[in-house]
Amino acid sequence: MFSRKEYRRAMNEMNHLWIVICACFVFFMQAGFICYEVGFVRPKNVVSVAIENIIAFVIATLAFCLVGFSFMFGHTVGGVIGGSNWLLQNLRSDYDYIFVLYELMFAGTAVTIFAGSMSERTKLKALVVAAIVTGAVIYPVFGHWVWGGNYTAQHTLLGDLGFMDFAGATVVHSTAGWVALAGTIVLGPRKDRWDENGKPRRMGRSNIPFAALGTFILWFSWFGFNGGNLFAFSDKVGLILLNTNIAAATGVVGATIVARLLARDQSMMEAVFNGALGGLVAITASSDILTLWQAALVGLIAGGATVLGSLLLLKLKIDDAVNAIPIHGIGGACGAILCAVFAAPDKLLLPTRAGQILVQLLGVGVNFVWAFGVGLVMFIVIDKTIGLRVSSEEEEKGLNVVEFSDISSWLEHLKEEHYEQLTQDLYSTIQKQNIDLQRQSDLLVATQERERQKLARDLHDGVGQSLVALKINLGLLPLQTTDDALKKHAGKTIKMVDEAIAEIRNVIGNLEPTALKKEGLSASIQGLCGKLEKISNIRFHCTITDRMPKWNETEELNIYRIVQECLTNIIKHSGATQVDINMLTLDSSRFLISVIDNGRGFQLQTVDSGFGLTSIRERSAILNAKIVIDSVEGSGTRVILEVPYEQN
Repeated sequence: MFSRKEYRRAMNEMNHLWIVICACFVFFMQAGFICYEVGFVRPKNVVSVAIENIIAFVIATLAFCLVGFSFMFGHTVGGVIGGSNWLLQNLRSDYDYIFVLYELMFAGTAVTIFAGSMSERTKLKALVVAAIVTGAVIYPVFGHWVWGGNYTAQHTLLGDLGFMDFAGATVVHSTAGWVALAGTIVLGPRKDRWDENGKPRRMGRSNIPFAALGTFILWFSWFGFNGGNLFAFSDKVGLILLNTNIAAATGVVGATIVARLLARDQSMMEAVFNGALGGLVAITASSDILTLWQAALVGLIAGGATVLGSLLLLKLKIDDAVNAIPIHGIGGACGAILCAVFAAPDKLLLPTRAGQILVQLLGVGVNFVWAFGVGLVMFIVIDKTIGLRVSSEEEEKGLNVVEFSDISSWLEHLKEEHYEQLTQDLYSTIQKQNIDLQRQSDLLVATQERERQKLARDLHDGVGQSLVALKINLGLLPLQTTDDALKKHAGKTIKMVDEAIAEIRNVIGNLEPTALKKEGLSASIQGLCGKLEKISNIRFHCTITDRMPKWNETEELNIYRIVQECLTNIIKHSGATQVDINMLTLDSSRFLISVIDNGRGFQLQTVDSGFGLTSIRERSAILNAKIVIDSVEGSGTRVILEVPYEQN
């Protein structure tokens, strides 16, 4: 049997072991951040990002141990800032050292997060200065306002108000996220992040599977991040770890749903990453007091909020290379607020839910003002003194070679850039060839029209005028003779000449569709049907959309010619009594044209080159249209075209 003293000693040792294990879990987060961030940046910057993460943790260790721990957990000065334990001089017990180790890992996390969002264009020395200030001042001062009484019992600013943040959703993650926001605003977007029309370009990534590995490492490490904050191995550990896992899973679901609804043109890949990490950040505030289903709701909402945050940043043209701002800043704020919304009343620190929500909102607001405000001043000062951003030429080369003289990755980048340039050149060549082909097609159509117009003039000026003169002479002939037979033949000849002149005029009218230019496609088709109805025994029924696509001149002319050719063929050959002409919009990219008659029909195999079918097919090809010609003897003919078009 253990004595009570031995039992307490064994439990203390178990608790200390649990805290040390959790501290190691949180330290392993640094490996996750490196994998995640390296996967999301371009190959020419992977060395820089990896080494910057190591340097950031080194700086966090030194800055927090020298002054940060004192500001955060030293004896309070008015509940605002700590003022003792400088240089860790007053540590005595094993627990003191373990506590410092555990809290140091949290400081390292906060410092590492903001550097990732500023990747690919930030000077190393600027990041060093920012890491010192964040690890020594920004993070520990706000941490004192919330957790200053965790080491020694004392009154602090937000702690006394009842602000709840179990494991650092705001203290660690939102603080780092708002510092990242300040840095990216002062720094500006990466080169060519937005095109000349203000639309975001997809930047290259080095290794997305590596980023997925980093996400799983962070997920795994979060069990220590949340589980260790009990500072004891108790019966709550299982609930905390399960809540952590469920919130990450539902975070992916929430992010995917929002991305599917609001960002269909965006990759679902980023939603998966954002959702998992956003859910983990959010549950950090309350994993010890929520039920499993409450934790699931927190993850679901926070996951969706991270996607909305990413879309907002794109709209504001703020370039976050690894989505640290929506994941940590917005995810942490959501977690702090939802803590008060979902937790059972007996788990809250304040007597009413409304009061707790107000305090949570106050804490989130104070966190933003402090971290973003001080961060903004810090980055502006850095930018004005030592400079925050590398030059455009250095950014183009990549920070691997600029900051760390990594020639091999530079050569690899040049190889990739060469392949990308070849691809781009090939695309440009194909595009240019397509433009040339379109111009040639337009020129061919224009040439054909000029030839048709010349033919019309020749018919009018030559054959037409000669026939008119012949008609006049024939008309005088009956007046000069008394021969009844001659008069009768002269009358028949005059009638034939009239028919020839009418046919020539009809041809001229078809060759020069002046109505098309004056009235537009819809009106000219309806006018053509009206004219043809008067000279034939056919009833024409037109169904034409009110909102016609904006065709160019060539497209409009070819559509008119196709319909005209179909109607002319019907009058000459079909024996139809009714024709239906439909010109309707199918969807945002397809337009339907159909000409259907109830005539005698014909066998396509026997007349494939006649009845104007060749001309119709040629013009359909110019329009890139799908064409179906269907004719059944005794049942009529259908000509159906599906013409592609671009939205106005």
